[in-house]
Parts: sequence; C-alpha cells; structure tokens
Amino acid sequence: MKFNVILACGGSGTRCNLGYNKLLLNVNGVPLLEKTVNLFNLDDISQIIISYNKNDIDAVKKIVEGRDNIVLCEGGETRTQSISNALKFIEKDCDFVIIHDGARCFLPKHSLANAMLDAEKYGNSVLYVDSVDSLRVKDGNSSRPIERNSVIRIQTPQIFKTKEIIEAYALADGKSFSDDATLYEEYINKPIHLTYGSEDNIKITTPSDCEKINGGLLIGNGWDTHRLDFGRKLILGGVQIPHDKGLVAHSDGDVLIHAIMDSLLCAMHERDIGVLFPDTDEKYKDISSVKLLEEVLKLIKAKGLAIHSVSAVIMAQKPKLSPHIPTIQYNLANIMSIEENRVSISATTTEKLGIAGREEGISVSSIATLYQL
Repeated sequence: MKFNVILACGGSGTRCNLGYNKLLLNVNGVPLLEKTVNLFNLDDISQIIISYNKNDIDAVKKIVEGRDNIVLCEGGETRTQSISNALKFIEKDCDFVIIHDGARCFLPKHSLANAMLDAEKYGNSVLYVDSVDSLRVKDGNSSRPIERNSVIRIQTPQIFKTKEIIEAYALADGKSFSDDATLYEEYINKPIHLTYGSEDNIKITTPSDCEKINGGLLIGNGWDTHRLDFGRKLILGGVQIPHDKGLVAHSDGDVLIHAIMDSLLCAMHERDIGVLFPDTDEKYKDISSVKLLEEVLKLIKAKGLAIHSVSAVIMAQKPKLSPHIPTIQYNLANIMSIEENRVSISATTTEKLGIAGREEGISVSSIATLYQL
C-alpha cells in the first residue's frame, strides 16, 4: 500500500506565547517540525505534504532542505482549508492519506504502525486515548457529570482512503470542522474505526507544553585554554586581575567568558566561538570578550531562550583568584542580566601539573543551562 502524509502546520501557535510559531521551537536541538517530519521516514510513505503558514515559509524551507519527498503547500485561514489545499498535491496512485498535526512530534512508532495496519483493514483509522479525568458538562451556573468511560480523546494521525477523504473535503465546500474524522463522518456514510493511541502523543499547545518537551532545561558544556605571556592584561569574566602575565589570544583573551560562551552556544545547538568569531577576522582583533558575549546573548534571545544558570571552574596555578571571584560573579550576572546566585564561579590549581600547573596558561570548564521562554 502507498501512503501520503499531510502535516497540518498552517497555524500561528499564538497560544504558546513564544513570539514565533511553535513548530520552529527547538526540541533537544531539533526544530519541532523536523522532529515531526522524521516520524514518517517509512518505506510505505512516498510523499509528505506540509501545509504551512505563509509567514514561516523561509524557516520551513530551511528545515526540509535536501528532502526530495516533501511538498510545500500554503495553508488557509482554517485547518480545514489547509488540509483541503494539501489534498490537491496527493499522488494519483496513493492508496491512503495520513493527516497529522505538525505539533505532535512525539507520536510513538508503534501507534503509527497500528493506525496504518487498521486503515488497511477497516478503510480508515483514527487514534484515540481514554479520558483519565472526571468530566462534567457546564450549563450556566450549574453542571452535570458525564460517565468518563463513555468519553474518549481524539488524536492524530487520522488515516483515510485517498478517494474518500478527497470526496469528503469536496462535499464540505469550505465548511470548517474541528478534525478530519468529523468531516469524513459528515459526508461519507461509513463508520470511523478507532485505534488506541498513546498518552505520549501530545499536541504542543501551551507555554507549559513547550517547557516540558525539553525537560525544562537545555544544557551545554564549554572549555577553553589560553597561553599566558608577559605584556598582556589578565582579564577574567570582564574583570582585570592584577598579574605579571596575561592571556594570549586574537581577542582580549578572556578565557572564562570564552568557555561560558561555548557552553551557551552548545546548549542552543549552535557552533562554537571559533566559528562565530574566527581569529582570522580582523574586526575581532583585541576585542573585549564582553562584546562577543553580548552577541551570543542576542542569539539566545532571538531563539526565544533565556539563561537559567552558568557554572565555571577556572584552572590556574597563579594568581590567587579567590579574592576576585565575588567581583567576577557580580560582573557576569550583570552582563547576562540574571540573578547573581545563578552564576557560580570557582577556581582551582592543578597541583603544578600540566600547562596550568606550570603557569604556562589558564583553562576553564563551563556548564550552562537555558530554558524556553
């Protein structure tokens, strides 16, 4: 059997309060839409049609770049119109159409497999899960209970024979429906077959959904080392430290900020500072690392993220850094616009071992955590 997929992605995601479409949200380093598309990398699925919001076309093109089995289709004002537009691109020899919410990126493989098998067996298949909450119908100032066992929650994907779902949408003639099963039932005189789905198959809809999908935090590691030499200022965390040597680098050599930047970039799944601020570019010659950090902070904001915490360990035999740690922490917190207790900086010697122990250089290890706004 040959299947085509339609991904309903025409909404704006305003309920998530992200300032951008939730389908572009970073999910453990991958855009939500890309994660959803990857669910359907199956031999039986020959084509995926993405019905997108016209405001997101550039971002969507970037996500699907290089995938030759994907067709892009501009969505409509309603979900029903978006699906209707997408149905025009279904392959002529396609047996079944799988319609799925673009924001359901956690569909288990077994749920999809079961739905496809049931569609072949019964002519259609709609995923559902049982209601786990007590339910009531509200009527003005009063309410009455509903038997929970008689109520189910409908999910996607919803799968239909190609000819029947195209006919149903043609008969709907622009009328709006909450889901495809309801529209199909209205115009095709056949029962809906229910296939049990999964509680994991959530639709990302609210700000709390966005926070939960990444476990609340994105974590990144950073490391940097610079050589010590005479004739250079020693700057750590944007603070000048009295010493007879300073760190050698294309910039001001602030190894602490460099490691912190790399940990922040890692948490965002971005390339490191060597790529963003190459030492072959003269505009970064002797530049303050604080200015580079400010550029990373802009990138964090642009991605709808914020800093939760930063922790770093400075490895240096000399100078003694403990008296300067409070000032460094305060300065970094101020630059990153976070509470001082979210910045933890410590210093250690290496017992005269290695480049730090021989006073040849200073190394810093950093961990940063970000969260979705």
